[in-house]
Amino acid sequence: MLVRVLPRYALVHIIPHESEIQMIQMISKKLCVLSALACALSIPGVTVAADVSVGGQIRPGGACDITLGNGGVADFGNLSRKEFFSGPYAITRKIPLTINCQHRTKVGVDVIDNRKGTASEARWEVFGLGNRAIGYYDVINFGPSQVDGVAGVPIWRVKGETAWREKGIFDTWGSNKTISWDVSGPQSEPVAFKTLTDTLTIWPMLMKSSAFTDEFELDGSATLELVYL
Repeated sequence: MLVRVLPRYALVHIIPHESEIQMIQMISKKLCVLSALACALSIPGVTVAADVSVGGQIRPGGACDITLGNGGVADFGNLSRKEFFSGPYAITRKIPLTINCQHRTKVGVDVIDNRKGTASEARWEVFGLGNRAIGYYDVINFGPSQVDGVAGVPIWRVKGETAWREKGIFDTWGSNKTISWDVSGPQSEPVAFKTLTDTLTIWPMLMKSSAFTDEFELDGSATLELVYL
């Protein structure tokens, strides 16, 4: 899923990046099988052969797809510096998130910042807007989450680790996190599901001390990838 802001209109544009499931396709090969009679008797010039073609696809049993609502667009329209900083409330946009699986499957989501190094702060839970002088944006799933119709609870772990943390009502996504979902209870581990729905909040954090005096352009881009757990 790409997050792209259209320069002229200052749009945070999130383009669903198809969650491509890696498929291993066995290349067809010809196998020549000698008859037992020919091999046993070693009769010169007598060979019986058959062509065997092997083909198919191997993929995870619970192949899943990830999609974003609103066409994957968080539209901030045209915002002047005065408009953005004069209001008492944060300006955010919401994007529905849906994960559908063929069978009940445990999955997580990784986020890749395609504008890495352009955020005004060097923290793994912030994403760049294309220029350090502008600020950064957060991706938060405030919910509500639904896991096969039951209230879901977001959890996360550091990429490469096994322990799941911070079971709560929402979570701030980050480039070093894998996000997944659980249900209420003392445990803290991903739950298998067929359908999950959640809502992502895109929250720009702009610098008041920025050199921009009036209008500014947002150019954020990120990719969401499904991870089978």
